[in-house]
Formats: sequence, structure tokens, C-alpha cells
Amino acid sequence: MASTGAARSVLRTGRPLDEQGEPRDGPVLELERGSEATELLRSAPRPLASNPGAGTWGTLLSHPDAGRTDAPELLQWLGPDAGQPPAHRHPAPERFEVLRGRLTVVRDGEDRRLDPGDAITVAPGVEHTFRNDTDGFVAFRAELPSMRTVLSLYTTWGLDHEGAFAADGGFAEPDPLHGLVLSEDVYPDTTVTAAPVALQRLLWATAGRVARARGYSGIDRSYLEDAFWRRHVEQPSLDRSDLG
Repeated sequence: MASTGAARSVLRTGRPLDEQGEPRDGPVLELERGSEATELLRSAPRPLASNPGAGTWGTLLSHPDAGRTDAPELLQWLGPDAGQPPAHRHPAPERFEVLRGRLTVVRDGEDRRLDPGDAITVAPGVEHTFRNDTDGFVAFRAELPSMRTVLSLYTTWGLDHEGAFAADGGFAEPDPLHGLVLSEDVYPDTTVTAAPVALQRLLWATAGRVARARGYSGIDRSYLEDAFWRRHVEQPSLDRSDLG
């Protein structure tokens, strides 16, 4: 794990690992030493997870199952080439707080650009998504509406590591059939707004059943296991000397 000299030195980490535990080709996370996001990662109770096909990383800071909060809180990084989640809505609020870089949150079709220290809450039922429009990394905290929403993210990330989305064993984002199966399992905690729910229900009952019969998997709690992420993602060494 190398570092670069700058106004604030950087740790390069978070690469996907092969079966021998060695880093393989894939996106690299740059952590700024001494930054708030890096300190949060150091003290996080869970390991670093990632979605190489989308250029994102994250870890759970807290979740309702642990009895410390009413809503799960996810620390997340978007790389310069990170993918944008499909527009969606939740029946509960979702809050974003930016720690590094500039995050663009699209709420009801309107862009809102957030700098470090800025926060925004998306009200229940409001369509939204987010993206990184910059050539650097963005770090933010998000209070998500439910653990099922978290589980759908972790499942997508885990499937990507297992090569489910790329025919050549590489990394990619879900194809339409995988997206369809996952969208059914996370509904109604998260509703993708690209098509009316009635049409989505029809597709879940037809194409979705075919996809599952062909082995397309939905959300799976095993992807929340810490051991999975330690096997698949390079974990940074973040003791106090690393954060100076």
C-alpha cells in the first residue's frame, strides 16, 4: 500500500483481492491521512466493502440491529468515475452529509451540489439519486431508510466481487435482469422510479421468475458478513500513526 506526498498525504487501498488475498486490477481508494472520513473508517465496527464495477466503497458505521440508532448509517466514497444509482424513492427519509469533495444530489430532478460540511435530507416519497461530477474522490455519510436497503447495496457489491455481472470475470454494474431481481427484493423500502410500480410488478412476475430460475440471485444476508469483505477487499492499516 503506497502513499503519495501532497498537502495531505494519501493512503492508496481498497483494491479487490484474488483468491490468494493479493490485490488484482480494479479501482483504488485514496484515503486522506488525518481526514474526518479516514478517522471514521478507522473507528468503524465493520470492514471496508466495495463495488469495483461502480467505483464505490463503503462501511456501516451503525445499524438498528446493534441497538445504537434508528437508521443505519453508511460511510461511502465515490471515485472520479463512479456510477450513478438509478433514480429511486423511499418511504422514510434519507440524509446525506458530505465529508470530502463535492457531492451532487439530484432531488425531484433538481441538482443540489454539496461541499464538505453541507447536509441534505430527502423527504419520504421524493425521487432522488446522487453522483460525483468531479475528478476527485467524494466521501459522505448517509442515513439510510432501512437495513433492507443496506442489504441490497451489500448484495450488489458482493455479487460484483464474485463476477456475477461481467462475463470475463471482471467487474461491472448489474445487467437489467439482475437489477430486476434485486429491485423486487428491496421493494418497498426502495422503489426504482424508471417505470411505474404496476409495470415493475408485471416484470417481477414474468421476467423476474425466469431470471431466478436461471440462477440470478436476489439479496442475501451472507454479504453482510465481515469475513467476506476481508477476503475480497484490501483493508487499510489505520492505527493512530497512519492518521497523523
